[in-house]
Amino acid sequence: MAIETLDLLAAGRGLIEGWRMDTVCPACGAPAVYYLAYDATCCLHCNQWLGLHCPDPECDHCRCRPERPLAA
Repeated sequence: MAIETLDLLAAGRGLIEGWRMDTVCPACGAPAVYYLAYDATCCLHCNQWLGLHCPDPECDHCRCRPERPLAA
């Protein structure tokens, strides 16, 4: 996994802080996106979380994470 430059990415009608990953969504093949605010990887095309990076289930980022990335 290569860390890319932090950027503002178009997400729905807004912008998110994060970067495009060198991995892809297993469902659609779109580039996975690291969503900085939630310390998680998502597919903006499918509007699905692909996985968490945080191992702590009590983490504030994870507990406040919306059901879908574009709902944030």
